[in-house]
Amino acid sequence: MPSNLKQVKWVQLFFAIAFFGTVSIGHAQERLQVRGYGNTHFMDHSGAPDLVDNPSIASTEIEAANNGHEYTANYAYVDIQATNYLNIRAGKILVPFLSYNENKPNFKQNLMSQPFTAFGIAPVIGTPFVIHGFGWSDAGVVVNLCCLGADIGFLDLKVAMINGLGSNSDVLDDNFVHLQSGPTVRPRDGLIQNEETNELKDNNNNKAITAKLTYKAAGLPLDMGISWYQGKWDRASSKDLKMAGAHLNWLGETWTLKGEYVRAHVEQTAGTNVVADAGFTGPPPINNSTGNYDMQAWYVEGSVIVVRWQEEKFFRLVTRYDDLDTNDKAGFNPWDRSRITAGFEWQFALNTRFRYEWQRHEIDDFESAPLPYRNSGGEETIKMHMASLIFSF
Repeated sequence: MPSNLKQVKWVQLFFAIAFFGTVSIGHAQERLQVRGYGNTHFMDHSGAPDLVDNPSIASTEIEAANNGHEYTANYAYVDIQATNYLNIRAGKILVPFLSYNENKPNFKQNLMSQPFTAFGIAPVIGTPFVIHGFGWSDAGVVVNLCCLGADIGFLDLKVAMINGLGSNSDVLDDNFVHLQSGPTVRPRDGLIQNEETNELKDNNNNKAITAKLTYKAAGLPLDMGISWYQGKWDRASSKDLKMAGAHLNWLGETWTLKGEYVRAHVEQTAGTNVVADAGFTGPPPINNSTGNYDMQAWYVEGSVIVVRWQEEKFFRLVTRYDDLDTNDKAGFNPWDRSRITAGFEWQFALNTRFRYEWQRHEIDDFESAPLPYRNSGGEETIKMHMASLIFSF
């Protein structure tokens, strides 16, 4: 970490290698596929508050994740191909919700950073404050039914029963942040997978249900769909968490257009202060639960290949705009923000790419920001530079 955190708020450098495979059982013989990728990643933030415990991110996107000193498998499952149109998957699975989560391998994306739909609501990746795995995975079963639609395309339906999101505290988003100015606060950073829970275990007797219906056009590089999630998140199985969303991907040969929208409704008891309950002190407007609340996020992303040579080499320009509203009732929430991202992707060798992106975040309602946040260096505008080198095999 650099000593001058006023100039460089957050610098991360990591290298990760993943190996992943699947076993399919059906009418054909068993097969094992082994693939993998590696990536180096550098981030430089300015305008974010200084933290006492600066987090260290080092994780892969698919099979292995480094959470400090802990390694876990992001997914491991068995596929049973019952018929040509029906597949059953069981084990630790990627949750079928929206489009981004099930397309986690980096070479299916044009930017290293995750959109707000995956960053602040659907827990595809943890926030910078809490890193717990990479990709929204859970123990459960998925039934996948694919129906052909003649010349117009086909419908793909996935219905899953999983453990679901949960918290062992009385508040769903119960993470702690230690600001340099002294207090410990709850950042309200979305529906991440709680650190105290394990995807292979459930904190209550309720199983969550998620469904995803996708239409894929036959003559166009287009797919669109809707997703739904419902489950109980608390230990007493008394409080609902509901999510609904939609996605669209239009992937041409030299250009792409992607977008997602997601909305979540959380049932929660008002007035709970999990920071104070744990023995810490902090400003009540940041810590206290406001009761039931809604969150929403959306993004639009476009890219175009401006030059290509030797077939496998190209240079692509990418831009994205997204917006996140995590809790309208909160006195101040630093994650209520919008963001502009611009960058490029350069594939200079087969299956090897260099990426760079620049981001500008604008925090909403910054005039309500409490003094501890401001005193720790938190600003209304956060800027970021990110560079990465990835390869696959």
